[in-house]
Amino acid sequence: MKDHLETAPVWDAVRQTERCPFCALRSMIEKQSVERFLGGAVMEPDIRIRTNAAGFCSPHHRMLMAQKDYHGYALMMDTRLKEARAQAAPVLSALAKGSLFGGRNTDKAARKLREITSRCLVCESMRDHVKAYRETFFRLYREDGTFRAAFAQGHGVCLNDLPELLEEAGKRLSGEQQRGFLEAVSNTALQSLETAQQDLDALCSSFHVGSEHKNNPRCRGALERGVNLLRGSTFETEELQP
Repeated sequence: MKDHLETAPVWDAVRQTERCPFCALRSMIEKQSVERFLGGAVMEPDIRIRTNAAGFCSPHHRMLMAQKDYHGYALMMDTRLKEARAQAAPVLSALAKGSLFGGRNTDKAARKLREITSRCLVCESMRDHVKAYRETFFRLYREDGTFRAAFAQGHGVCLNDLPELLEEAGKRLSGEQQRGFLEAVSNTALQSLETAQQDLDALCSSFHVGSEHKNNPRCRGALERGVNLLRGSTFETEELQP
């Protein structure tokens, strides 16, 4: 059962045809994390300790607000703000009194204040889980020929995730499997880039009067797909423009 829980999301991500499999995994983890941190876990002591200490980045604050649990969100932010205030107050008081004025002291105060808002629990959860899924990905690639074939025929990896995947391949694959992986991941990336360019060219042409691309279905979402291919999942599938 444990193995299935680890491998099923990776299989699903490779089989889907909308985007980079690692972007798909990251999006899944992001949604689950936001729901968890503001769901029943909001009152769990260990979760509250973690949210109080770390907090969230601006994009994930917006996602938390979008959950429409205003009461739970307010409770969580109340104790988070108290923790941040407790950390910031001594530094701010020292600055106000002039005891941290100038040079290294001011720089030290700036670093301390920056640390208070430098973490995000959702981002950390995404990073840790994607790392674990990447390890599972390479285990499947080494051990399962069906998985290798599915990946070779899949959507391909975005340019944002590709460098790290190549580095991991050098550590986790050897010989013929590494050569096969590099060939597969390169071919799918080249095909994805070519398709994205054709679709975006068609979209740009569709704005011209009398263009043959005016009602071309490939124009729908071409801009968003191009951005996602370059930078990773920036736009969700449901956000694609008509």
